[in-house]
Amino acid sequence: MSIFKNLCVVEDDEVQEFIQRVAANVKRIRQEKGITQLALALMIGQKSAAFYANAENSAKDRRFNLEHLYKIAKALDVDVIEFLK
Repeated sequence: MSIFKNLCVVEDDEVQEFIQRVAANVKRIRQEKGITQLALALMIGQKSAAFYANAENSAKDRRFNLEHLYKIAKALDVDVIEFLK
């Protein structure tokens, strides 16, 4: 298995930085739109703000998946690409 470790093209810290950048963009756009975490969590089908808040703040190893990002983009009326900038 260790021979495959050298084949990875991205370091774990680079992936974590990407996840944090996406979450920060989601948070910034949500705040610009004046929507609370709870309201957006409910709009994307979450039953509470706990998961959403943790994903948005990159806490407790929570992160948005593609379905979340798609729903968030629709709820915020933005193109999903805005989260990746």
